[in-house]
This record gives sequence, C-alpha cells and structure tokens, in this order.
Amino acid sequence: MIIAQISDTHVLERDEQHFVDNNASLASIIASLNDEDPRPDLVLATGDLTNWGHSGQYEMLEEIISDLQLPVLPLVGNHDVRDLTRQSFPGAPWVDAEHASWITHLDDLTIIGLDSTDPDSHGGVFDESRETWLRSCLDSATGPVILSLHHPPFATGVEWMDSSGFAGLAELRRVIADHSSQIARILCGHFHRPVVTTVEGVTTSVCPAGTYHVGLDLRPGAGQSIIRDPRGYQLHLIDGPSVVTHTRYVDTGEAPFDPGWA
Repeated sequence: MIIAQISDTHVLERDEQHFVDNNASLASIIASLNDEDPRPDLVLATGDLTNWGHSGQYEMLEEIISDLQLPVLPLVGNHDVRDLTRQSFPGAPWVDAEHASWITHLDDLTIIGLDSTDPDSHGGVFDESRETWLRSCLDSATGPVILSLHHPPFATGVEWMDSSGFAGLAELRRVIADHSSQIARILCGHFHRPVVTTVEGVTTSVCPAGTYHVGLDLRPGAGQSIIRDPRGYQLHLIDGPSVVTHTRYVDTGEAPFDPGWA
C-alpha cells in the first residue's frame, strides 16, 4: 500500500502570489502524483490547504485539485476553515462533531485524521472531546494505525515556529504512549520542512511544504525566516506495521538519468 502525503499548499486566489506561486506549485505536485507508477492508494493532505481560509481560495483549491486522479483525505490546518473544508471535500468521512476529524480503513490499516486546530489560535490544541474520540478510534482498531494531524506533537527546535504552542500536548502524548504498539506512524504538516523524530516511541514525520519552506535556523532567539527550497511530497510505503517514507521533489529542473555505472 502507498499513501502519498501533501501538506501546506496555501492556495491563493487566482493569479495571486505569496513569495512563490503556491497555486502553480500545487498543480505541479498533482501532475507528479498522477504520473506515479505504481499509483498511490490515496493522497493525505495534512492541512493549511488554503492561505487564509477565504471562500475564493477554496474555489481555487477545488479547481486545482479536480485534476488529481487519486482519492484525497484532507485535514484542516490553522490557515483553513473547518466548514469550508468540509464543503470542499464532502466525500471525506467527517466525524459528527465540532472538530473536523475523521477515521477510515484500508484493508486492515486504520487511518485517523485528527483535527489539531483551534479557530482562535495558530497553535495546536487537543481537548477532552478530541481525546475521547481518539481513544475510541484507537481502541476499536484491529490492525496498525496511521495517525495524521496538522500540528507536530513535538518541539522542532526552530523557536519562532514552536512559539505558537500546542495546548493539551501532554494529554495527546499520553494517548500516544498508551497505544504506541498500535500506531505505525504519525504524519504531520505545519512546519514547512521535512523533520523526523520519535514521539512516545512512535516514528513521527513532517511532510515538506507545497510552497516556501521555513528556514533551518536552530540558534536560540533566531527570528523568522523562510526559504524557497524545492517543493514536494512524500510517499509512505506501508506493509503491515512497517512504513518506509520517500520524498519526491518537483520543479527542480532535473530528471533521472542512467549514470552508466558498471
């Protein structure tokens, strides 16, 4: 099984740009996904699909993503709006709750999309209602689980990105610890650059952004910085509890070639 992951595409209104051409970048990513061989089973979109959650940006998102020839499961990010995301993706298995979470199954794999957003904050949140729902999902899973959410449940070491915080993080990590033998991987977005760590013994990764990236500056007190690194997406090869992740970059101007080695 292959799950593709895209994240932080920050779609804008038509002909608008924000440091890079976000809409063109997403179109390139979709074209590349359509060319994948073998085809992914689905595309997981881990939030910040639009730049400011405006209705015009959702209209543009729907137009661009209509070219995708694969099923897509979206998550809301702190730049998105729950109701508009639900409207743009009516086929997603949304939970009947205020938070825009969902759960689905592929063979014996359970995929959970946990809404980590708070409409009044850019930081993450994990409250009592989400804890009750998540524990129920994990308790009912009979095989390996992929847990996806927008906000990484760890500090990255880039202070200006970490400063928005994650309310209820200790409680979320406790749930993860209680089910660490079930959760094969935690997949996140938000940070705008690829990162890998372990959270309560579970490998946890952040997908590269579909737009500009956060500048890698680990100095204490370093200010905000972004960089036009190559955009891309990830392919997660899943075989039971094993998850192998590859990163595909797009628009690099390069193509694979045979080096002629013996």
